[in-house]
Amino acid sequence: MKKLATLFAACLMTVSAVNAQTCCTPSTTAPEITTGFYTTSQIGGNVNTPDPTSLMAVSASSDLPTVEYIITKRNTPALDDTGAPDTTGGGGDVIIGADTDGIFMPDNMGRYGVTLHPGDTFDLTAVGYDLPRIKELADSLLNGYSPGSGPCCGLFGVMAIVLNEPAIAGFCDSVNNAGIYNSTQIHGMNEVLVIFDVFAKGQTSIGTLVSTLGLINSNGTQISQDCGGTGANNFLSYGINRNAKYGYDREGTIAVQELSDVSLFMLYPNPANKDAVNIYFTTKKEVDLTINLFDALGQRVHSQVLGNVSGDFNTTIPVQNLAAGMYYVELTDGHSNQLLKVVVE
Repeated sequence: MKKLATLFAACLMTVSAVNAQTCCTPSTTAPEITTGFYTTSQIGGNVNTPDPTSLMAVSASSDLPTVEYIITKRNTPALDDTGAPDTTGGGGDVIIGADTDGIFMPDNMGRYGVTLHPGDTFDLTAVGYDLPRIKELADSLLNGYSPGSGPCCGLFGVMAIVLNEPAIAGFCDSVNNAGIYNSTQIHGMNEVLVIFDVFAKGQTSIGTLVSTLGLINSNGTQISQDCGGTGANNFLSYGINRNAKYGYDREGTIAVQELSDVSLFMLYPNPANKDAVNIYFTTKKEVDLTINLFDALGQRVHSQVLGNVSGDFNTTIPVQNLAAGMYYVELTDGHSNQLLKVVVE
C-alpha cells in the first residue's frame, strides 16, 4: 500500500491547514465536526451514544449527498501486513466501524478483531461522499454497466500489474467473498469500507481510506463507461477532515457474570511486591480459559491464553513492569468471568 502513495497526491486537495481533504471540485467542502469530547459521563458498552446533532455541527457541500460518521479507536494505529503502523496517506488510528447517524452501541463496533474495551477512547469523524455513485460504480464493476457487457474484473488484473499490487487482481472475488455481489448489499460506509479493504495490505485508517479514494480517481480515465467510468479522473467526490473529531470514553466498569465452573480462585502475594503474582484455581470440568489483567481504568495490560484446563491449575502473571496501584485479574471463558483485585506495590 505504501508504494501507492505517490499516485494519489495529484487527486488530494488540502483545503485548509487542519487537513481537510476533498475531491474533486473547488466548491466541494468536507463535512466538519465541532471538535470536542463528551464529558458528561462515560458511554456504556451496550448503551447508545447520544444524538450527535446536539453535540456537533456537521454539514457538507451539495455534491456530497451522503454524510456518515467513521469510528476510530484512539491511540491504536492501523497496521500494515507486517504488523507495523501503516503510514499510507498519513496513516492514523484504526477504523473500527461506521454509522449513519452517530447513534450506536460501542460494543457493536469492531473490525480486524479490534474492539472497544472498558476505558478505551473512540472518536467520530464525519465523511461526505456520494453513495448512489459508489453503488452505481460497484454494480458496473461487478456485473457490467449495460446489458450484455459483463463484469469488469479484468480491469483489476491490469491495475495489479501497473501498480505492482497482486492482491488487487482478485478484487471481484474478494468483494464477493465479503457478501457483496451488487449494489443491493451496499447500504452505507460499513460496506464501502469492506470494498476498500481489498486495496489495502492491512487495516484501514482514515489516511488509507482517503488514499484509496484517490487511487480510484487517479485511474478514472482507464475505466470505461461499461465499467462505470466517466472518461475523466476525479469522478468520485468525497470530503473528510481527519483532524475534526468528537471523542467518547468507553465506560470503565467491567461487567461480571460469575464463571460457575471455576472454584477456589485465588492469587498471592497480595499486595504484590515481587516480579509476579501467583494464580491458583480449580475447575469442575474441562474449560477453555484466558486470564486478563486490567488496570484501575479498565485498560487491559496483560492477557494469557490458558487453553483447555481441568482440575487444579497454577500459573503466574508478571507485574515487575507495572506502575503501583490497583489492578483486576479476570479469569474468563469468553462468556462468563470471575474477578479478583490485586494491589501492586
